[in-house]
Amino acid sequence: MQRRVAVVASASAAGQEFAGGGEEQGGVGHTGFGCWRRRSTQAKRNLPERAVGVLVSCILAASRAVGAAGGGWALVAAVRAGADAVGLTGSTNSKAKDESSPSARGAAADAEDGPVPQHVAVIMDGNRRFGCREHGNALSGHRAGGEKLRDFLEWCVEEGIRYLTVFAFSTENWKRDPAEVDGMMQLFMTEVPRLGKLTAKLNVRVRFLASDAAPLSAELRACLARLEEETAICTGCQLNVCMSYGGRGDVVHACQALAREVAAGTLKPEEIDEDSIKRRLLTGDIPDPDVLIRTSGERRLSNFLMYQLAYSEMFFLDKHWPEVTREDLLSVISSYQQRQRRFGR
Repeated sequence: MQRRVAVVASASAAGQEFAGGGEEQGGVGHTGFGCWRRRSTQAKRNLPERAVGVLVSCILAASRAVGAAGGGWALVAAVRAGADAVGLTGSTNSKAKDESSPSARGAAADAEDGPVPQHVAVIMDGNRRFGCREHGNALSGHRAGGEKLRDFLEWCVEEGIRYLTVFAFSTENWKRDPAEVDGMMQLFMTEVPRLGKLTAKLNVRVRFLASDAAPLSAELRACLARLEEETAICTGCQLNVCMSYGGRGDVVHACQALAREVAAGTLKPEEIDEDSIKRRLLTGDIPDPDVLIRTSGERRLSNFLMYQLAYSEMFFLDKHWPEVTREDLLSVISSYQQRQRRFGR
């Protein structure tokens, strides 16, 4: 460790000397740049030339420090130290500050090797618990969840995600306390127009997917249909909001459609394959999700996209949906890019 510190210190001093940190004429002065002032001026005018001089100086310093038995790590450390000394790589404090900002983290995520997921599915769990914990009532948590959905949609658009499918209300949720269910339906009536304003701004198409739409009021169904119609011409990201949806029911309806086609003589039973079922699901015209995110620490699918999630990469966040941040999404994308998706191969 002492040897490494000595190497880095020596190289750093050499870099500072080249950059004009001292007024002595030795060291790099013998490379032909002339006086110190001339060297400094030329270095500012020509960054590549300056960088070469720094590297040469640092390597010489490292060689002197480690001797003939020195290792490659010493040279690397020396070069980095010298470059830092003249500001070629930026100071550590500046880098930490940049990485702490959301825009910098977004840029870092964009620069990661590997593709951005094309389709992200989200089980927006924990709204009720968040509302009860923070405000003493469940409905405030659902309202905060609606606000978070709008934020999350913007982040997805910024990251280039083409499809976002969210679980807003399941067929099983009808079993909840009638007062809570009624409050959620009223909340949907106010949240859908707000969502519409954002999607118009972002060029996002919205679709509402229901495996059992019968329990939804006629007023709410009309509200949903209006937003679908208004955004049908949008060509950007597609947002699918699953309401009164169950994954098993989705599969059942697909099988029923196939059975009707067989009965009508338009389809032979032996022609039915996995793709035949997929195309008759409510998401049949878009790719299956690459990523599933579930919040609130729960680790189950809860009857969400049961057929479509067969090969999705799954991420479980130990925080409630209203607490999710843009950095959480960027972290998921980064982790996804590091995974190898072999699909059984």
